[in-house]
Parts: sequence; structure tokens; C-alpha cells
Amino acid sequence: MGSAWRLPSVDLSVRLDAGFHAPEYLEIEHRLRASGLRVVPLSAVLNRVFKGAFYLLASEYTSSGVPFIRISQFTSGFLDLSDTVFISCATHANQRKTAVAPGHLLFAKGGMYRHCAVVPDSVEDANISQDVIGAEPANGLDSHYAMTFLQSKHGRPQLVRWEQGNAQPHLSNEGVKEILIALPQDADAQRYIGDKVRQAERLRARAQRIEANVAMVHAKYIPLPVGVNFTKRTRRLATRSLTERLDAHFYPSAVEQYFRQIGGTTRSLGRLSTLVINGQSQPEAEEGVAQATVANLGRSFVEGPLRAVKRPMNGTRALALHDLLLCNAAHNKSYIGRDVTYSQLEGAYPSTEVMVIRVDRAQVPASFIRQYLKTDIGYRQIQSTIRGITAHSYPSDVKLIEIPIPPVADTEREIWFATDDKMLVAGRCADAAKLLTAVAVALVEHLIDGRLSEADLIAAQKGLEAGNRDADRAILQSLRQGDAADAPPLIPDLDGLYALLDEPDEGSGP
Repeated sequence: MGSAWRLPSVDLSVRLDAGFHAPEYLEIEHRLRASGLRVVPLSAVLNRVFKGAFYLLASEYTSSGVPFIRISQFTSGFLDLSDTVFISCATHANQRKTAVAPGHLLFAKGGMYRHCAVVPDSVEDANISQDVIGAEPANGLDSHYAMTFLQSKHGRPQLVRWEQGNAQPHLSNEGVKEILIALPQDADAQRYIGDKVRQAERLRARAQRIEANVAMVHAKYIPLPVGVNFTKRTRRLATRSLTERLDAHFYPSAVEQYFRQIGGTTRSLGRLSTLVINGQSQPEAEEGVAQATVANLGRSFVEGPLRAVKRPMNGTRALALHDLLLCNAAHNKSYIGRDVTYSQLEGAYPSTEVMVIRVDRAQVPASFIRQYLKTDIGYRQIQSTIRGITAHSYPSDVKLIEIPIPPVADTEREIWFATDDKMLVAGRCADAAKLLTAVAVALVEHLIDGRLSEADLIAAQKGLEAGNRDADRAILQSLRQGDAADAPPLIPDLDGLYALLDEPDEGSGP
């Protein structure tokens, strides 16, 4: 049975449902008001709050035009713009009330995760769907600070508290307006925290540009399928091409048509790799080694946090830089091979559901193999390896996947092979972006809990503006991964982070 608590009737003026007045929420209110910061509802620092566009017709979506932001693009503190859909300029003009601009706050109305984000500077003009709430910040509110507060332990629970409805709880415009926010009095203190998120956005954008440039380099060596019938279910197969597998699924007709179209040399993935294995799950341990599970396989790179597990007896399965990682088992077989993750980490151990492909990078770049496997043909080849009703893919079958070997001119080989190192730079940028987002959240929580003062943040911000990192360094070095005094630092390599922030952007070239 759940516990009960008494509440003065004077506190029941807004909502009567018991969950709204849970002790967790009342404790957050108490901590905010005891922080010494200015505590106000969001309505006091927003010009307007509005819901996204409703009932758009299929004909109003276009291949290019004005970005149309959906709830599926919300990640923790960021908008994922890699899968953006668009609406026509005419539709956008008719839906100006739901238009958003750089700096606007966005809220996910519902869903399992209560995310919020800020429209980045790279999006000049956009619109939002019906499952998103937009908010225009008033002067004096740093929207990146506000977003960070709402991602903190003092803000995220409020996104849940102000939901309404039972079967499908959702956040409303009025709920957004009532959420309490704690604000430093000085704009420099807000800016100091907001700038950490802006740095993260720039690093994330840099990672995406580098990855896109790598894809452009490889694209000219991977011909597009022309006239390939992806729906054909039958083909003739020479007996010399048979393996121990006799299921037709293993010999997709579209792949055979594609190879006949492009001609040239092919080589099996087994011959192009030094290692193709499945991982091994280990029991969790308070102190051990890191393990990467399917949940850590991002679209581009390995994403944390990794869980700690008991060190295996055999260390040969530890990840190395440039490894390619695949999900090898899923209830829905479409997930197998959907993402090909590039490992920017070394030393972690893959779990049982993770397949590791270690490309022989003396023959071809690992990023080339990844790019090929991400194509429609490559994905079909991975899917053809699946066995059983429960959908598993095994290394012995994946090794048989044929890869077309492009004729790369001697004058282009240096650029071709350099793509792997560029992927590592992109991975470092992506990791640093996540770290800086966590740093910003920690700064907000420390400020509210009294472990940092507003004066500390102001001094650090003014120092950075003057080109002096001393105060900033002192604050960042004080941050820990937990509350214990001997907890590991939140930023393991602060000098490395500074060096990455100081590196010039590679721009848009290959």
C-alpha cells in the first residue's frame, strides 16, 4: 500500500488530485524557494506559449522547404535534425501562429520521456507538430539556461507534475506556464550555464558535419542501384554460390541484381575483417569494466552511460577504436542492421546482443564498410543473415556478406583512408557535447543546492570573456559524478575538453 500524507487545504487551490501534491514535488518547491534565487512560474518569463499545427494534409509535406519539428526528434537536451521532414512555404505561411525561431523553447507534450529543447541557431525558421508545445522567451531569460533547468532534478519532475489526463497523460499550455523556475539575478550567471549548452550544440553540429563529409567521400565509391527490383522474391543460383544455408532468404535477388549492375571485384566481409564476433553479457558489478549493450548503439557512435560489469576471464572481446557494432538479436528483425555504430571507445566489452566487426583497415577504411552497410543493399544483406523466429544474426553468416571493392586511384587513397580518423574526431565531439550538457545540468543543481554561488558563476563568465579560464577551471574541476567527496570527476580530462573546444572547425570540406 502507498503512504498517505496530510496537506493543508490552503495548498489545494490549483489541483485536487493527490499525485500533484506528492511529497517529491513539495520538496522541490521548498528547495527552490530556499535557494535564494528568484523563483517564478515560467509564464513570468515567457512572452507566449502555443501548441503545434493540427491536421496537416499529406500533400502539405514536401521533400524540402520549412523544417517541421516532431516529438520523435527530441533527445536529451537536443533536437535531432537528421530525420527532419518539411512542409511547404505556403503551409508554413498559413500556420504562422505555430512558427518557431532560434531560441524558442520546445516541450514534448506526451510520451515516455519528458524532454524539452531549444531551437538551434542553424534553424532559421521552422514549424512544430501537434505533439510539441512552443514557447517564446521574454527578454532577460536565457533559453539555454531554462532548458538546462528543466532537464535537472528540480525541473524534469515538474514536467511530469503538470501533466493532465489518465489514459494518456500530456502536458498542456497552462501546465507549461505554471512550472516553477529558479533564476539567478544576474544575466552573466545565466549566460555562463547557457554557454555550456551552446558549446555542446556547436560540437554536436561539428560532429554531424564531419560525419556527413565522410559519407560524401565514400558515396562516390558506392554506386546507387539502378533498375534493381527490390520486390522480386525469386532468382536462379549457381550451385557454387551455395553455402550450408538452403533458405532462399539468404540469397536476396536485389543483391544479385546490384552486383551484376556494378560489376567489378567483391570480397567477403570475413576476408576484409580481422574479427567478427558476438559479445558476452556479464553480471553487473559496482566496480568493474564498462559494457556496451544494444541500448548504447547510437546511429553514429557508442552512447553512454555504459553499465559496470564483472571483468570477463577472456579479454579478447574488448572494443577497439574503429570497430563497427551491430544489434544481432531483436524481437522485431528490422532493428538488426538498421544502425551501424562506429566505436570511438576502446576497452569496453560488448554484450551478447552486440556484434563486433573489426575491419582490416590496411585493406579498406572501416568507415567505408560502415557506409556500404548503411545503404539499402547493405541493409538487405545484413537482414538476409537473420535466422529463426526470434531473429538472430550470427558472425559466421555475416562474414559471408560480399562487399564491392572500389577502384580508388592512388592519388585519392590518402583522403579515403583518412576518413577513419575523421570519424574519431566526430566521435570525440559527440562525446564532449553530451558531457557539456551534463556539466550544465550539474551547474544548475549545484547553484540551487548552494554548492555554487551566483557570484562564482559571474566571476567565471567574466573571466572567460576576458580570455581567462582560471575561475571556469576551478568550477569544472569541482564537479563530481556523484555526491561522495571521493567520487570521480565529472570531466575526466578537462585539458582535453579545452583543447577540443579550441580546435578550429574543419568546415564543410572533405
